[in-house]
Amino acid sequence: NDLTTSSTTGTTWTSTFTGSAVTVYAPKQSGAGKIEVQIDGQSQGTVDLSNTGARQPQQAVSSVTGLTAGDHTISIINRGPGSVAVDAIVVH
Repeated sequence: NDLTTSSTTGTTWTSTFTGSAVTVYAPKQSGAGKIEVQIDGQSQGTVDLSNTGARQPQQAVSSVTGLTAGDHTISIINRGPGSVAVDAIVVH
């Protein structure tokens, strides 16, 4: 029942993990911004969290597989222009 949010473009959330894959879960909703997912400093793409219609909580918005098993760093960056949130990261 945790939700990490940011309304400031450029804000970065960073964590380390041990594994070979990771999935980011985030809500999609009207007026939301975009997030960029980075693994070990390398961009894995930008995800638009905005949608039309009802809010959609806990959506799998980014999945990175094929990492070398071991320690990694994930960074999630608010790329704006709206507020963004992250429900969870799941490590595999």
